[in-house]
Amino acid sequence: MTAALGPTAGWLALGAIPLAAAAGWILRRLVRGPLRVRMRPHYVIGYAVLALAIVHVSFSMHAMAGADATGIWLATLALLGLLWQALVGSNLQSPGGYRTLLRRWHLGTFGAVMLLAAGHVLLNR
Repeated sequence: MTAALGPTAGWLALGAIPLAAAAGWILRRLVRGPLRVRMRPHYVIGYAVLALAIVHVSFSMHAMAGADATGIWLATLALLGLLWQALVGSNLQSPGGYRTLLRRWHLGTFGAVMLLAAGHVLLNR
């Protein structure tokens, strides 16, 4: 059972990344109320993606012997990108004039993580 946990967690994390992005866009623009309250689903999905990615790494390490090295590096960079995403996202919850720049970093990191994760999937299926 635990052998399937690694790949399953990886696929769930990969699918939840665009889900988190869509939730953030919808909740920020179409829902009314205090920003911190209406963005909670986005926060939960985002942190769940990070947790699922860590579970994926933890349970998939035993199968890395035959994996493509470039794919593993792409996955490593994607995981670091997710950590950066969480850091930037947590700072976006605070008020300040720097939030516009942080939102750009948050969006740019989303794109980079998606590309890196897609490369990982293509090279390490």
